[in-house]
Amino acid sequence: MDAGDQGVSRELKMAPEAASTAEDILALSQDEDPLLARIVEMRGFGGRTSGEIAGLTRSRSVGSLMFGSLEPALADLAARMRATGKAGLVDLVELGDTEAVKAGLACGGSARIAVLRLDPLVKAALGEISRRRAVGLLTMLSPSVTLLGYRLPGSPLVGGDTNVDVEELALLDEELGRMLLARRAESRLLERAGFLFHLEVFSPPSRILVVGSSELSAAIVAQFALLGLQVSVSDTLDEAGRQIQGFGSNDALILLSHDHSIGVPLIRALADVPGIYLGALGSRHTQQARRQLLQEVGLGPELIDQIHGPVGLDLGSRTPAETAIAIAAEFLAHRSGRDPVPLRGTRGAING
Repeated sequence: MDAGDQGVSRELKMAPEAASTAEDILALSQDEDPLLARIVEMRGFGGRTSGEIAGLTRSRSVGSLMFGSLEPALADLAARMRATGKAGLVDLVELGDTEAVKAGLACGGSARIAVLRLDPLVKAALGEISRRRAVGLLTMLSPSVTLLGYRLPGSPLVGGDTNVDVEELALLDEELGRMLLARRAESRLLERAGFLFHLEVFSPPSRILVVGSSELSAAIVAQFALLGLQVSVSDTLDEAGRQIQGFGSNDALILLSHDHSIGVPLIRALADVPGIYLGALGSRHTQQARRQLLQEVGLGPELIDQIHGPVGLDLGSRTPAETAIAIAAEFLAHRSGRDPVPLRGTRGAING
C-alpha cells in the first residue's frame, strides 16, 4: 500500500437485489424495446456471487452487472442483437484490472454475457424473481440462445417451445431441481450432445422477522448475524405487518410472542408463500390453541402443518443462546430442504 493510500477507506458496494431489478425491468415500456442481460459465466473479478441482472433499453439501463463496469459492452451487445433480430445473443466481455478496481471490484476478469428479448416466458420468469422466490432458469446458449424454461422448488418446469430432446430436457430439469433445493445463488454450464446449456438459481437473501422482544430475541439476532443475515424485531401487529411485506420463499417469521392476536394474522398472511419458514415458540398447549384459531380464520391443515412449533431442533437447549442455535439450525435445514440428521449418517458431499 502506498503511503498516500493509508487511512483511506472505500465504501462497500453491494449488488442490487435481483428481485427489485426484475420488478423495474418489468415496468419498462415495450416502446423502449427492453432486453434482459445476465452473466452466464465469469472468470476472475475476485469472486462474485451469481444472480446479477440488468435491463437494457435503447437509451438507458436498469440494474447493473459488475457495478456498471460492463455498460459499454452491454450497449454494444444490445445494439448488435437488435440489428440481427435474434431472440438472444451471447458473447465474451473482458475487463482490465484498472477499470475493475475503479468500479469497486477486486480485480479484472472476463464474463460471458447472455442477452435475451423479453418474450412472455422471460417476463413470467422475471415475475417470479420479483416476488423474492427461489427461481431456477434453464437457458440454451448454443447453437441458439433462448430461455427454455423456469421452475420453483418442488414445481414442474414452465417452458416454451423447444427443439431439445424430451429426455434430455427432463435430465436438465432434474439437475435444476437439485440445484434449487439448496436455495443458493448458483450458476452452471452443461454441454450435452453438442448443445450448451446454462442452469442458474436466483435465490434472494433471507429476511428474518422475530415477533416479541426478549432475551431470546436478542440471542436470535446475534446468532443470525454470525450467518450474515439481518433480523428485525417487532412487538406490534402493525409494525410486523409492514415488515413482512414482500416476504418470499427464503424468508422467516419467528413468533416468540404468545399473543395470538398478533401471531395468527401474521401466519395467515404468509402461510401460502411457497417455502417460507414459519416458527412459533410455545408449549404444545399454546401450539394447539394457535392451530384452532388458524382453522377458524380459514387455514387448512396442509398450511397449518407447515408451522415449526414448538420452534427449533431438539438439541437439549436450555439457555437463550442455545435455543437461538436450535432455531437457526432448523431454519437452515428448512431453507436447504434437508432433514436435520448427523453427517456421519449421510453419504455424499458434506459441504452443501
